[in-house]
Amino acid sequence: MRMPFIILLLLVVSFSKGSAQPRFKNPNDSLLFAQADSAFASASRYSDSMLVFTKALLAKATSSAGNLSLANIHNAMGWAYMHRGFLDSSINSLHTAWQFFGKANDTNGIIRACINIAEVYTKQNKIANAIQYLTQADSLCTATGNIPYYTNVQRQLGVVYREAKDYKQAAAYLNRALAGFLKLQDDFRYISTGISLSILYRNLQLPDSSLYILEQCKAVDSRQPASPYRSAMIQEHLAESYYQKKQFSKALEHFSDAYGIFKKINNKGDVAYEALNVGKVLWQLQRHTEAEKYLTEAYRVSDTLKMLNYQYDIAQTLADMYSQNGQWQKAYQYRNTAATLRDSIDLSNQIKLTNELKEKFETEKKENEIALLKTQNELTEADNRKNRLLQYLFSVLFVASVVIGWLLLNRVRIKRRLNEQLLRNQIAGDLHDDIGSALSVIDISSRIALAKSEEPAVVTEQLQKIKQYTAHTMESMSDIVWSVNPDNDNLESVMTRVREFAAEVCEPLHIQMEISREEELDSVLLNANKRKHVLLLCKEIINNAVKYSGCTLLQVNCKVADSNMIQITISDNGSGFNPETVKKGNGLNNMRTRAAALGGSLTLNSILGQGTTAEIMFPVN
Repeated sequence: MRMPFIILLLLVVSFSKGSAQPRFKNPNDSLLFAQADSAFASASRYSDSMLVFTKALLAKATSSAGNLSLANIHNAMGWAYMHRGFLDSSINSLHTAWQFFGKANDTNGIIRACINIAEVYTKQNKIANAIQYLTQADSLCTATGNIPYYTNVQRQLGVVYREAKDYKQAAAYLNRALAGFLKLQDDFRYISTGISLSILYRNLQLPDSSLYILEQCKAVDSRQPASPYRSAMIQEHLAESYYQKKQFSKALEHFSDAYGIFKKINNKGDVAYEALNVGKVLWQLQRHTEAEKYLTEAYRVSDTLKMLNYQYDIAQTLADMYSQNGQWQKAYQYRNTAATLRDSIDLSNQIKLTNELKEKFETEKKENEIALLKTQNELTEADNRKNRLLQYLFSVLFVASVVIGWLLLNRVRIKRRLNEQLLRNQIAGDLHDDIGSALSVIDISSRIALAKSEEPAVVTEQLQKIKQYTAHTMESMSDIVWSVNPDNDNLESVMTRVREFAAEVCEPLHIQMEISREEELDSVLLNANKRKHVLLLCKEIINNAVKYSGCTLLQVNCKVADSNMIQITISDNGSGFNPETVKKGNGLNNMRTRAAALGGSLTLNSILGQGTTAEIMFPVN
């Protein structure tokens, strides 16, 4: 009888493909998840290709994919490893998938991973480990009320206990799964589980129970779209049950049906197996000529496919048949062939070879011990010298590392303190220059207003000055606080501040404002000093344009001109001016000074009647 794992593998693959794909914010994640699903479904047929494919997916996804995509890729990779026969690697990948599903809080994913891990552990005959993961899956299914997964876990538990020879417990789980799939109207899994249960009943020497289950499967299969492979499997197991009951005519009928179906779909491995079964039954029915025909066909196909187990069974059967018919030469020939095949696949030969190699190794080891003892003292002394030298070197390296680490740490502390002191000096200077002078004017204006209290016009004028300088002081204080805030350390924040100031001064005068900037400005970092100079320079240019040009349109553009240069252009459509007449003014000198402090330059282009353009260029670093 073939390994029942074939049914299990087909069932799990189908189960995985039926699971719903979650929603992803990143389209790339959705594509990776879907590709991993396809790889999982194809792993049973193209394990080599799918292993390469999933490794490529993993390399592509490592830097950007989310936990769900990574989990599904590792799940598919583990399944491909299992079909390649690399069971330890399969466990590693599936366990990684289980961990990623846990990080993503995907309960259904965790259940899938548990079922797959249990499948591999079952193949390794590590029944306790398989049951551990299936118990976790069972608990999660119960907690979430996921009936399809719960039913599938029951079926898997049945298979695990069947492999552990605990047939009573296996029958309970498989019957529970069978009832669940019937309730879910999941006919495919119902049939697969029914076949597993029929195998179990035959192991328990209950062929009638096996036939009852298979007849139900046959009835369900007849309601489904034609699936030749599934129908052939039902026919095969019906035949196995009748053969166990020694009803050879019935067994021949169903084996022949299975043989015909497999031959029609050109499944050569199954054709060989069914030809062997038909030959055995014909031999039991004393139809030796027909039996010889089927058995020789089975041997020929098995030899082509290098299926040693089938060849051995067929050779034994032919040898027995020829012996019974008195054809001693052929019987002797096939008996020798069977013996040769048995030697090729018999594990006892491997054990014998291992023992021989072990004995040779022990003999060689004893011979080498004499030579090893002669050099042991020399090696010990050499090791001692080497250890002393290494201890000395490690001690020197440790002391040097401590000293270098202390120097580096001290340097960082000094640099931090120096930066803090420079920042304090800068803030103190700004407060003294801007706010101190403004407060002095406010004090003088308030004294004049008090002295001229009887002259309302003078008082009003001085109060207006106080208002203006108070507003200027508040604005200066806001700029100082803004410039030292580390959250505003990029050029994007500076241009946002410029836009806010431009809106405040342009909107009351109904001046149209257009500000454009590149998207990557948030990656351009500026220190507090540069931020202050850029902001104040832009504000001064905008303020002059609004006050003196009479413009109706103000445009501001900021971009990265070169890999290390920033270009800010401010233009208006105002009256313009003659640059020769303003060279002696303090305003232009102050702006050029700020541009120089940035390590850059300020260029003014103005045409009378057409407007003015100011261009600021400065390096990032």
